[in-house]
Amino acid sequence: MELVDVVKARLSTMRENGWNNFFTDVQGLCVAKSIPVPNMDDKIPVRGRSIAEGRTITNLHHYRAEIFYVAIDKICVEMDHRFSEGSNMILDCFSCLEPKNSFSKFDVDKLARLANIYHADFSDDDRGIIRDQLETYVLQMVQTEKHSVFPLVYKLIELSLILSVSTASVERAFSAMKIIKSKLRNKINDVWFNNLMSDESLLF
Repeated sequence: MELVDVVKARLSTMRENGWNNFFTDVQGLCVAKSIPVPNMDDKIPVRGRSIAEGRTITNLHHYRAEIFYVAIDKICVEMDHRFSEGSNMILDCFSCLEPKNSFSKFDVDKLARLANIYHADFSDDDRGIIRDQLETYVLQMVQTEKHSVFPLVYKLIELSLILSVSTASVERAFSAMKIIKSKLRNKINDVWFNNLMSDESLLF
């Protein structure tokens, strides 16, 4: 998760100060591959407008503002969507189940917090005793068949294992949505759309 924050910071720096270096690299590639490089000061029509309308921008504005900045902004938005503050916290908590180095990352406070996040799966009594199970479980985890003795901790591990499956299911649902909700169907009503989504999900 620290690397995610580093990537976000580097993307922000690249957006603010990275255009010149990026453009220089692209120019070098174009020269090496004999690809013509447009003059950045030349005028081109605004997207969706004709030359006759007289609304123009420079190649520099087109490549820098409409492609370079937009591409970075979309990556940042996607990262914020996939790695929101809530998602980061959950992943950080689940990372405490990492068994490497004799469970060096095992953190009772973070793991107990998961029981509060997934409150529907844990009763009040469960949340009251889970800390005791966590503190004892790490000492027994290297032995087999111990999950039956500590069912609440094992439930946390099960939730961590299905997390990626749940994410994949959501991604498949959005893929189906993109197929169905095309430009030709952008006026589709909600009931019909939901029915189509149900039918489309059978294909995945």
